[in-house]
Amino acid sequence: MITLKQERRLRKLVIRQIRLKKQDTLHHYILKWAKIRKQKDRRRRRTMIKLWKLERLKLMRLGRLPLAS
Repeated sequence: MITLKQERRLRKLVIRQIRLKKQDTLHHYILKWAKIRKQKDRRRRRTMIKLWKLERLKLMRLGRLPLAS
């Protein structure tokens, strides 16, 4: 049989474990989201660089590339 004091202590322990598990799950989701966001940014950056290079090549072929001052 559990005394009242032991029961309270056990209840606090269970609550603490649940809270820690929720925090761990949330942390995991945040890390996952950060990885996805990083990958999207990287992909967007690569695409923008390719588009910029294509635009510069097109301007060079047409002879309208502005000269650096």
